[in-house]
Amino acid sequence: MKSNLVKEYLPPLRIVKRSENFTGEEVLIEKGGGRLFLSEKQYACCTGRGYIILDFGRELCGGIRILSLYKAGAPRCLRIRLRFGESVGETCAEIGEKNATNDHSLRDFEIQIPCSSDQEWGQTGFRFVRIDFLDEEEYRLVGIFAAFSHRDLVFKGSFECNDPLINKIYETARYTLFLNMQGGIWDGIKRDRLVWIGDMQPEVQAITDVFGKDESVEVCIRESVLKNPLPCWFGNIPTYSFWFIRILYDYYLKTGNARFVREFLPYAEGILRQLDASVKEDGEIDYSGAGIDARSGFFLDWPTNGTPDAKAGNRFVFLYVLSSMKRLYAMLGERPHSLCEALCERLSRKCETGVSAKQSVALGFLSGMISSEEAAEKLAVGGGQGLSTFMSAFILEALGKSRNAETALKIMKEYYGGMLSRGATSFWEDFDLRWLENSGRIDELTPPGMSDLHGDFGNWCYRGFRHSLCHGWSCGPVQFLTEYILGIQIAEAGCKKISVCPHLGDLSWCKGTFPTPYGILSVSLEQKDGGIHADVSAPKEVSVTLAQTTAV
Repeated sequence: MKSNLVKEYLPPLRIVKRSENFTGEEVLIEKGGGRLFLSEKQYACCTGRGYIILDFGRELCGGIRILSLYKAGAPRCLRIRLRFGESVGETCAEIGEKNATNDHSLRDFEIQIPCSSDQEWGQTGFRFVRIDFLDEEEYRLVGIFAAFSHRDLVFKGSFECNDPLINKIYETARYTLFLNMQGGIWDGIKRDRLVWIGDMQPEVQAITDVFGKDESVEVCIRESVLKNPLPCWFGNIPTYSFWFIRILYDYYLKTGNARFVREFLPYAEGILRQLDASVKEDGEIDYSGAGIDARSGFFLDWPTNGTPDAKAGNRFVFLYVLSSMKRLYAMLGERPHSLCEALCERLSRKCETGVSAKQSVALGFLSGMISSEEAAEKLAVGGGQGLSTFMSAFILEALGKSRNAETALKIMKEYYGGMLSRGATSFWEDFDLRWLENSGRIDELTPPGMSDLHGDFGNWCYRGFRHSLCHGWSCGPVQFLTEYILGIQIAEAGCKKISVCPHLGDLSWCKGTFPTPYGILSVSLEQKDGGIHADVSAPKEVSVTLAQTTAV
């Protein structure tokens, strides 16, 4: 298989900390030529056992490249220990300490570094690297570079407004998505370097908003189906199989690739038959006959795992996606499968009470099972507390529709801005605003008496340093800002017709671009004279309707 990855070599931006016997570290910061010569006169040096911690300034996917110089009389190979970290704390932890691991990608290992060598080691997600020098010898280093591996993609979709924090949130969400588009679409570049079809739903939505049609989406869909023949639930999680159906809908809406989507309709219909066997006549969902336990069966996302809200969330996901599936059939010019309507009717006979988690409330509102008044009240409780990285796009959309865009933007800023305020350059697998209480930054060693924001928190599979600080599903702000705030709504599959229906809230202006199959759509909006003035430029093949705006 031919690789479509490119590699950049990036010098460290700062030295976090070093041992006293490490000198000349300024050589490592200088970019130089990245080439090694026997005549090198400038180099960093560690005389005997010591260490250095490097900060490359942002989350990266890849490894480390070291240029070492020979000293006469020294051994031909010297031992070093490499520790990659998404936080400074992680790069200093021992395996097992606060759940630091080598799961999915090696990030803590010893190697031998040859003299007069230019070599690379490692393939993981990181921002920081700690190098421990293990021999009582003199180490001479001409350069240390991050070997940044990524696809050579053009950012076609964009968003900008008068609020710098919102701009930073969009850019970080987009960058997080980009980092996880390696060979396919990964969950995380440090951990979960594999395809989870359910987790792909927010990623595919954002990919089509930023890059348009992308081969990684079709490859992951096709291989997921091939490797998970029916009858099965993706990952043994029923909601993930339904997110697969929603992915087909979203992808067809944005790309118009009917031939590709039709290929997988029989599989989607098989998923409907499986759900049909698990929904009783009174609307109760019972997975016992499907051979999966209630906890994994009713999985919605990690924060609600094992709670009553997860069961309610399952019902709402099914109803929400079934509505999308009916629209998909209509767009394809076909009659909906008979089970679409039958399952909607049966699932609607019952509704769990006491729903409080924001992700469940949002899906309940968007599926028509929870009123606008109830959603507006519950979604605003605690501000950004209770937001879910995986479900953020749905929560923010529901907030905007049930309450207003200003509240949704405020909560997004509080939640995602909380990560940025502590040094994040990519968004995390999960985040809770309460973690900010008396905790340090991820780009510093944690001061005594304070909690380690990375190592001391997390739950389930992401406790401590195993927690991924670059997870593709956290890209929800891309979808929300593009489709709700900027207001780009696809009115006909393949972007032949687009409605621009913006919700600026308290923003004075915003602008952005959106990739259609025919070229770039550009939208510029300004609140002025009691209304929104819009300037739109679109490819000639795309018909654009302006809603609630005054064209300039």
